[in-house]
Amino acid sequence: MAVFQSSCAYCGVGCGLTINHGSSSNTSQDMSPQLDEVQNSFTLAGDESHPANFGRLCAKGERLLESLPQPTTLRYPRLSSGKVVDWDDATQLIAEKFIETREKYGPNSVALYLSGQLLTEDYYVANKFAKGYLQTANVDTNSRLCMSSAVSAMQRSFGEDVVPGCYEDLEQAEVIVLIGANTAWTHPVLFQRILAAKKTNNCQLVVIDPINTATAKQADLHLAINPGADLSLFSGLLGYLADNDKLNPSYIEAHTEGFDKVIKPAQKLSANLPLLAKRTGIKLALLEQFFELFASKSKVLTASCQGVNQSIIGTDCTNAIINCHLALGQIGQVGSGFFSLTGQPNAMGGREVGGLATQLASHMGFSPQERQLLTAFWGCDDVAKDKGLTAVEMFDAVADGTIKAIWIMATNPAVSLPNSDKVAKALADCPFVVVSEVIPDTDTAKLADVLLPAQGWSEKCGTVTNSERTITRQRGFTAPKGQSKPDWWAISQVATKMGFSGFDFEDNAAVFKEHAQLSAKVCQTFPQKKFNLAGLANLSKAQYDALLPTQWPVTDAKQIGQQHTRVFTDGEFATPSAKAQFVAAESIDVEPIVYDSNATGLMAQASVLLLNSGRSRDQWHTMTRTGHIASLRASVPEPLLVINPTQLTILGLYDSQLVKIKSASSAAESSNAFTAARVKIDADVPVNLAFMSMHWSKQFSLTSGVNQAISAEVDPVSKQPGFKCQPVALSPLYLSLQGVVFGLHDDSAQGLCWHVPQTLSNEVCHHIAFEHEQDGFAYQATPHSIKWTLSLTTEICADQLLHIQCNLEKGRLTSLKILSDKPVQVALEPMNAFIGEAFDSQLLKQIHAQIRAGNSPLVCACTGVSEADISNELSQHFDNQMMQSGIDQLDFNAALDNTQSALGCGRQCGSCNSEVKQCATTIWQDALSFVVEQAAPQSDSAKEDVA
Repeated sequence: MAVFQSSCAYCGVGCGLTINHGSSSNTSQDMSPQLDEVQNSFTLAGDESHPANFGRLCAKGERLLESLPQPTTLRYPRLSSGKVVDWDDATQLIAEKFIETREKYGPNSVALYLSGQLLTEDYYVANKFAKGYLQTANVDTNSRLCMSSAVSAMQRSFGEDVVPGCYEDLEQAEVIVLIGANTAWTHPVLFQRILAAKKTNNCQLVVIDPINTATAKQADLHLAINPGADLSLFSGLLGYLADNDKLNPSYIEAHTEGFDKVIKPAQKLSANLPLLAKRTGIKLALLEQFFELFASKSKVLTASCQGVNQSIIGTDCTNAIINCHLALGQIGQVGSGFFSLTGQPNAMGGREVGGLATQLASHMGFSPQERQLLTAFWGCDDVAKDKGLTAVEMFDAVADGTIKAIWIMATNPAVSLPNSDKVAKALADCPFVVVSEVIPDTDTAKLADVLLPAQGWSEKCGTVTNSERTITRQRGFTAPKGQSKPDWWAISQVATKMGFSGFDFEDNAAVFKEHAQLSAKVCQTFPQKKFNLAGLANLSKAQYDALLPTQWPVTDAKQIGQQHTRVFTDGEFATPSAKAQFVAAESIDVEPIVYDSNATGLMAQASVLLLNSGRSRDQWHTMTRTGHIASLRASVPEPLLVINPTQLTILGLYDSQLVKIKSASSAAESSNAFTAARVKIDADVPVNLAFMSMHWSKQFSLTSGVNQAISAEVDPVSKQPGFKCQPVALSPLYLSLQGVVFGLHDDSAQGLCWHVPQTLSNEVCHHIAFEHEQDGFAYQATPHSIKWTLSLTTEICADQLLHIQCNLEKGRLTSLKILSDKPVQVALEPMNAFIGEAFDSQLLKQIHAQIRAGNSPLVCACTGVSEADISNELSQHFDNQMMQSGIDQLDFNAALDNTQSALGCGRQCGSCNSEVKQCATTIWQDALSFVVEQAAPQSDSAKEDVA
């Protein structure tokens, strides 16, 4: 049996994987089977020896093999005309266009837009090509959208983009503060380590989030903060620490600078805690409890994610957090300090090689000395002289014609950037667009002049760096399909055809070696820098292939395989003075973002809410990797806008209604663009706030990319877009009929205003809606269609009328359409199973029975357990306890444990635990209320009624 050790393709936790190939003992990549054989040939599990996950995986990670057989795969280079070309012709065309564009418009007329999905080797060659040989710093990455505020804050405080701590700190901390992070969903494996620490070490978990998320539900203390009030909270905390003599004055004196400029504004906030409580929206008692807890423990770890980063004051917020830990002397110490939770598998690796437009390779800036070093090392004429355009700026430059040619790799900016319709139009109008992709159907790929087939996870080989600075080998175990190639190879081919030397890399090991050698050279010249791979600079090909997970800094080869390392433990930082910097927030007086009832125009309308966008539990980015996996789609089959039930009355909407969502920001450009979603009520979302998943695109939904409704305002320091707390206006999506169709589907149907295809276990169903009734009735109707109506009572309506249509071929069901004026709720998999069956009276009865049975929402993606499954199992345990012990001895926790043991829900990756408990609690309370009601003494009139 061949065994491959690799790393997960999803979040920044960087979980290790073990892939077993049962049909061959030959581990050569050339001998690997094709992708369509993967699921039968391979098994996948967490790597028990990897320091990030110790064998744990989340639901997405467990299904990585299922992601490989894509519905469509890009196998050969091709042009926008659809013509397939060979690599030589494709790279020659790109080289000629880049040369022509540079000569005519200058080096800054060309740009590269990269991704945290790329391997470090790909990233390195891309930056060498652009910043070195093209001499443009117009090279940015989608990490700008998720990590740049944390990066900027660490650069300001520490002098370098360095995460000081490691995952082991989660097990060592006395208090863990999660701010702007729904870790149970976004980093499930780390969250399981946090929950284990709560049990083992009696660690206290504090969650700061406006929404009562799955993470917040499992916290010891949840602070439901006002959106945008994080800066005030942590600035006030610093003042509180000073007011109560909790600071570390000797550390501040010896290892920091700038304390005096931050403490006065902080104490101004802490001097009036009731006012601070009002400003933050946190109850005074809870605010005081948090401050006292933070001040009373010596090991406090604060971890932040997108709720902090994706704000127009995200950098200042992060510095306010770091200021508190600096004041306590906790940076680089065991179980304490600041930790940045990374969103992508190689966001950090990209930053190491200069993937951001605001830096050069090996954490260098654009000073003359740094540029001179890099020019000499790369052997080019010169490197880029100054910072380039960041993500939003870059696509603005594409839109206004400044950038004439752009190469996009492993990302989908036509969906993921704010004001996404503008981005899509800019790419459509751009003279020359190159896209390197695995599949040809993304919103961005459809806008390419040249599409290049890139190797994807399971095919490509290289390295990634996770949130705790651990470099892990990602190893290929399947043969590339068609002519797909590594991205570093494609870039090297273009560079060589442009006449540039220095791109004759033999393999990915050679690229990594040059990357490591550069870091060693940089640290020799700038010894204060902490990013150091000198110990990896002379790896042989065999040593590179066998490289163990290793945390940097790696100054010596003896450190290969090191784990649990921390940086800045000695108080020496990467600043010119070697001291950390307290950073005063320029935006400290900015009021938290709240609904402005005194606003004029659109913002004054009752239909305006603040929109938070973010991840769903079971999906990834723009769903190109996960959207076709049936088990991951089942929990959220359609785009949802989650709002508080109180909001329904205010807005005049109803649960499950389809609505239009449009930006209400004064900074938004005038446009008719809107996104659409189905309303879902949830009391965990506060009034005047709404949540929508970031994942949807036109590839998976006709009108449901959330970033169509997001304005492009950015943090002034990091240039990261403020995706959170965006004002949006809601209005009903007026329609006559909506529903679902199974079997054959016509994409060109007239009058579709809502179309969401959903992958099922064997086929695809389609959620559809029509503005005009006649279009719905005419959809896929033929003279031979069998049609009828069915009236039934549902959760949506007391007398819902369903319009059902069956199309047959040779007596067998080929399509089944169910429409109504209200949402149609049916179990999709059982209904889809009828397709292909002989149509007779028995099948008709089964269809009716299944429609009447309705649908039960999925709770656990790992096991496929629904709310109905939990209800049935838990009810049995409730009844058993009642019969054995009576109502006084009912034990909910025992019943829940037995239910989870029987069904398996929440017992695998654990990311659904809060949902399982919430569902079970509701079921248990309903059952208990019923028993209590039945046991209550009845009045005489009630007895007479019963008689």
